[in-house]
Amino acid sequence: MTSNAVEVVDLSYRYPGAGAEVLRGISLFLKGGECICLTGPSGCGKSTLLLAISGLLKGGDLKGSCRAGNGDRTPPMGIVFQNAESQILSTTVEDEVAFGPMNLGLPAGETGKRVRTALQAVGLSGYETRNVEELSAGEKHRLTLASVLSMEPPVFLLDEPTAQLDRKGKEALRAILQGLKERQYAIVVADHDMRPYQGIADRFLFMKNGRIEDEPSLEPVLSATSPCRLAEEGKRLSRPDAHPLIGLSKVCFSRTKGRPVLSDLSMDVRTGERIHILGDNGAGKSTLFKVITGLLRPDSGSVEILGKSLPKPEHLKGRIGLLLQNPVRQIFENTVYEEVAFSLRRQGLSAAEIEERTVNALAMCDLLDLRGRSPFNLSYGERHRVTLASVMAIRPQVLLLDEPFSGLDFEFRRRVLDILEAFGKQYGCAIVLTSHDQLIDPCWADRSFLMSDGRLTDAGAA
Repeated sequence: MTSNAVEVVDLSYRYPGAGAEVLRGISLFLKGGECICLTGPSGCGKSTLLLAISGLLKGGDLKGSCRAGNGDRTPPMGIVFQNAESQILSTTVEDEVAFGPMNLGLPAGETGKRVRTALQAVGLSGYETRNVEELSAGEKHRLTLASVLSMEPPVFLLDEPTAQLDRKGKEALRAILQGLKERQYAIVVADHDMRPYQGIADRFLFMKNGRIEDEPSLEPVLSATSPCRLAEEGKRLSRPDAHPLIGLSKVCFSRTKGRPVLSDLSMDVRTGERIHILGDNGAGKSTLFKVITGLLRPDSGSVEILGKSLPKPEHLKGRIGLLLQNPVRQIFENTVYEEVAFSLRRQGLSAAEIEERTVNALAMCDLLDLRGRSPFNLSYGERHRVTLASVMAIRPQVLLLDEPFSGLDFEFRRRVLDILEAFGKQYGCAIVLTSHDQLIDPCWADRSFLMSDGRLTDAGAA
């Protein structure tokens, strides 16, 4: 490519019904073989800019011009959304990756070759016949990347591609991006974490309030964790005598075709504990939470939840809060306020109690200013905060948070840990959270576990 692969000139945009512009005077130029990394806090306009470049913004007030591609390649660009599930259409992995090339009219032999190459590039070779619903969130993200790779567009747009990826997935992504650059593809990445793009990105651009500001320094994010805040306070007291709320013993669970997901897994959770489970994509973290909440029945083993053996989900209403890995699956109301208040109404609480709990949860999650907004028009990170407020509002005995930091910038990740610590202390709630990265505060948890191949091993305590 000799001309610019991406040209954005004085672009501004306001969503339908919104008061303020979400993009303000953006100009951006990118040639083939270049990679730009956009970073900035949640809600700063990164995702909206990618949608504008891809031509997917509908309605609203758009000013300026935007162009992607070089005119002689179809499709001119490919985009991987922050919410991977929103762009998965097929039932099996192979069919999903083949969907794009087939719709481009490519012959079967070429389509098959592209499918194999794309799956190998993202580490999903051997997954061809897997049902996409059986994949973890990280595996689904890699699948959507493979689906775009198989169409070979000249411009790649990636929205938070590392949010659901473990260490191996991030390393694979780096290799993919390096290969694309060498083949003269243009790449625009929007991500909170700039570290994976060191040596890959030609430019780092910082967005704030819909504008591109000075290129950011990598220094503030090169260390994903902060010093242990509890070092001066001394080690927290353990809670061996606290009341056991959850008890799992030798639990096994297998998916279809006998694929084991949980293998002889044992753990307990006690009142007021904070537990962190670290594990790679597909380790079984989400499945563990579904077993605890009764959404899945184990093949064998003992499950005791709040004094009940293998309780059904309806028996745990108001007592266990579950934050799903994909917040979109948990949102359905018209406004942020109504979303957070929904479960409280189902519990039959008084209007005054509903108001107090809803406002309190919104305030804790820095969402009061968004209370009247539609949650579907928020950024992915903001939606995650809405679902967090929703499960906190019911003030459960146990809070299960599946990858709660997805889509959140580093500053708010620290804020979330502070929120959860204060919440647990105030209401005596036990908190169990999973992640594929180490916590920013390594001493937040009373106990930490490493999950691998469906098993938990003790990773130490604070």
